[in-house]
Amino acid sequence: MNNDEKKEKRIKQITEGNIYPLLVKMAIPSMIGMIVNTVYSMTDTYFVGKMNNTSYTASVGLVFSFISVVQAVGFWFGYGSGNYMSRRLGQKDYKSAEEMAATGVLLAIITGTVAFAAGFIFLKPLAVLLGADVSEELMSATVKYLRITVATIPFMLVSNVLYNQLRLSGSSDCMYGLMAGMALNMLLDPVFILVLKMGVEGAALASLIGQVTGVLVLFALTRKGGNIKVNLRKSKLDIEHLKEIMAGGAPNFCRQGISSISSVLLNQVAGHYGESAIAAFTIALRISYIGYALVIGFGQGFQPICALNYGAKKFERIKKAFIYALITVSIFLVVSVGLMYFNSEFLVLKFTDKVDVKNLAVSILHAQFVIMPFMGYYILCGMFLQNIGKFGKATLVTIAENGMFLIPSVLIMPRLFGLTGLIWCKSTASLCALLLSFIVGISAWKKYLKADG
Repeated sequence: MNNDEKKEKRIKQITEGNIYPLLVKMAIPSMIGMIVNTVYSMTDTYFVGKMNNTSYTASVGLVFSFISVVQAVGFWFGYGSGNYMSRRLGQKDYKSAEEMAATGVLLAIITGTVAFAAGFIFLKPLAVLLGADVSEELMSATVKYLRITVATIPFMLVSNVLYNQLRLSGSSDCMYGLMAGMALNMLLDPVFILVLKMGVEGAALASLIGQVTGVLVLFALTRKGGNIKVNLRKSKLDIEHLKEIMAGGAPNFCRQGISSISSVLLNQVAGHYGESAIAAFTIALRISYIGYALVIGFGQGFQPICALNYGAKKFERIKKAFIYALITVSIFLVVSVGLMYFNSEFLVLKFTDKVDVKNLAVSILHAQFVIMPFMGYYILCGMFLQNIGKFGKATLVTIAENGMFLIPSVLIMPRLFGLTGLIWCKSTASLCALLLSFIVGISAWKKYLKADG
């Protein structure tokens, strides 16, 4: 079976196969990827935490905000090009899909190179912007971490683009590229951080090596299994292609970009309560993300089904896939939140032995667990809107939680209620965003999925 025949078979399966088995099949690679990504994001915090240095643990949280911005750009280009490719594959337009694949990767290479140079030149101002000027120890640790981290930017961008292009085109191979780099990173973390005593610099170096490995594996995967090959000579950095990438990936960029801004703001406000507060939020947010990770992974299995069937005008299949996905993720959230709630202290103690950090982190977790079981709809709604090409509405929904509502909450609630207000600002923002997503999502469902074309 040649490459075109493999493409045809994959598209037929997504547009005609049984919905729930297909949804599960598409979701499994993404869920595995999200598990690995979650463990990966926690690895630095875990091993650095073993050094019992609050400044080091806090620096990981600060730099993670910067890494989130870089990932936001990568997902912007990846989702923008991947969504376009997915819709074109639904129309069996392989030539356009190949051109967009190359364009997305080239844009990532150019942007990453420029960002690396700028980050290296303005290293200390970047650390101050992230909130590292709380103390000399925190500033020193953050600068050390950033010095190596900025070198990962080009590789991180290209990796995110390739991963999302493969995933949104219906390929299950994407998880292998993601896992290869992250697994190597996790293996090197304890060696560099604890054995070689490199501290936060060791964590950054392990990430760099992992990112380079991931890019190499993902490039190789684009050339097998019916995937769209990336040939940079086919790239077209013209207005039409750039517009598709910018508009198509805007919801993801805005969500992650706004999340990064709100995270920086949260760290700065938490800094008024000392390094322990920054460390507590760093740990709590990592743990709470465990609950969201598999939900996002399952939702990502819904995305290619949504995009390809929308391109093929099979709207009833989108409705069924959405309902099945919502029921599944809601059940998972209820169970996972219950387990994490009763094991909060146990989980936090895996990252710190400091009593003040532990107590605050547990309080932050319990506040977030109040609304988490209901957030499945919010996550799926943004994905649905983006993959049917309603980018404006998708952007509105995806930035609501961490932008529209969290930023005002962080600025207002601590002033009114002190540390208690800071602890509850995330849950308040989540509730407001969920209500907004119901209004926007139900309206879009009625308007754009009226009947099969």
